[in-house]
Amino acid sequence: MKSGIHPEMKLITVKCACGAEHTLYSTIDNFRLDVCSECHPFYKGELGSQILDTEGRVQKFKNKYKDFLQN
Repeated sequence: MKSGIHPEMKLITVKCACGAEHTLYSTIDNFRLDVCSECHPFYKGELGSQILDTEGRVQKFKNKYKDFLQN
């Protein structure tokens, strides 16, 4: 590895819009997040088993295989 060509990695504190702070290594000094693992609905368990289906593919699949999917 050549010396002097790589940026220096520093331990920084990243701040989220929700107020949470995370410590990590980065080459930049200031970093802000809009969403982190503490405030994102997926990590908080609010999404559950929802499936985002804007084109009706899930319903089309269920209709096609409704005889096999019955419990």
